[in-house]
Amino acid sequence: MKIGRKSLGFGVAFGALAFVAYSGTAQTIYQSGTSGTTYTDELGDQQGSANALRDLSFVTVANDANNLYFTLGINPSGNLATGGSFNYIIGITTGNPAAGGDTSAATDHGNPYSRAISFDSSFGGMTDFIGIFGAPSGGGSSGTPFTSYGFNDYVYGTPASTGITLGAWTKVETVASGEPLSDQPATSTPNEITVTVPMSDFAANLSLTSGTTFDFDVDSTGTSAGQTAYDSLAVQGPIQSGTYSSTYQFDELTLDKYTVAAAPEPATLSLAGLSGLSLFVFRRLRK
Repeated sequence: MKIGRKSLGFGVAFGALAFVAYSGTAQTIYQSGTSGTTYTDELGDQQGSANALRDLSFVTVANDANNLYFTLGINPSGNLATGGSFNYIIGITTGNPAAGGDTSAATDHGNPYSRAISFDSSFGGMTDFIGIFGAPSGGGSSGTPFTSYGFNDYVYGTPASTGITLGAWTKVETVASGEPLSDQPATSTPNEITVTVPMSDFAANLSLTSGTTFDFDVDSTGTSAGQTAYDSLAVQGPIQSGTYSSTYQFDELTLDKYTVAAAPEPATLSLAGLSGLSLFVFRRLRK
């Protein structure tokens, strides 16, 4: 009988631990057994600034049943807490030339942050957008470091409309602060951040189900309208030839592609785990 009680206590405790381990998103993007896809960029190819914050190193994209996880890594010599102000933008599209996204409109340059960055019409323009920024507000210096990060996302068009017909960016949500930089994978010199973005935020334009793909790029840029990209994840090497212009309209002709991985619902996985543990406990009690 003592063995049975110990087994019961172990089973319940292990079940609770398994649930917590699955539910927690801090410090990792590895969800539902998938490690995602990592896209690397050439180091030292940023233009317009020697600041390592502008130099993209890699981006890992993963998903579970509900969310997309983007882990962005900059040059290992950079420090996201104290390296200065920055913006990173993630542009997304279906890749279909008929997608009807934003293609370098004069007023916004092709994205809701009004940076001089757009997707070529051959991809259908930019249909969805995630902007990443340091938080709380400050200069990102040693005196006023960024302790966390934030993001907001947008869709091109109106979520309630059928298709993308209105030609305007609609903000879906703003997350003012996320996981602390101290919880990120590289804590001695914080040069990685992870954002967790609900796939439902993009439902107006993208049907993100298992096996579907979308095209995207990640760019480092400044904090003012009209500025171009310093670096692009999809482009290996400098994005401008000749003399660099801070207001150059970067019309992207090269993008990366991500395929949504199959993933069980979190509740289903947790219940399945607990059911298995219950069966184990039941058998131990009968012995």
